[in-house]
Amino acid sequence: MKSLVPGVTANGSRLKGRGEIGASLVEFALIAPFLILLLLGVIEFGYLFGEFNDVRHGAREGARAAAVNAGNNAFLHDLACDAMDLTTDVTVRFTDGSPGSLGDTAAVQVVASPQSLSGLALIEVFLPNTLESTVEFRLEQDSDDWSDDAGPIPC
Repeated sequence: MKSLVPGVTANGSRLKGRGEIGASLVEFALIAPFLILLLLGVIEFGYLFGEFNDVRHGAREGARAAAVNAGNNAFLHDLACDAMDLTTDVTVRFTDGSPGSLGDTAAVQVVASPQSLSGLALIEVFLPNTLESTVEFRLEQDSDDWSDDAGPIPC
């Protein structure tokens, strides 16, 4: 049976008009930049989260070695830096309080400037300026070989 109304099939559904052929392409072109930005944002967040975990790992490794007085400032610094995959804009600082005796509280602070994976200025606006991790620990031995005299040392 043939429909009596032009543009409508026998079961009542409408046929696409000639002006609607490229509408899907135009809609996708309007939405695609936002989808790409969202995708890059998710990737950038994952990369930044990995960098933050790397900073935390370096601080924990430095604190673990410093708690048992495993060496001097240079050794502890190298140990903390070697535990991280980050290579630029990273500083490590050890502080042991005034006497640095058994049972005192000491700290390791690692500060890094995050690097953008994508390099897009639009995404970098949302990134923090620094990633910082401070680990406080109890000295298990006197800290004779290291002190906070050196201040923050770059890796």
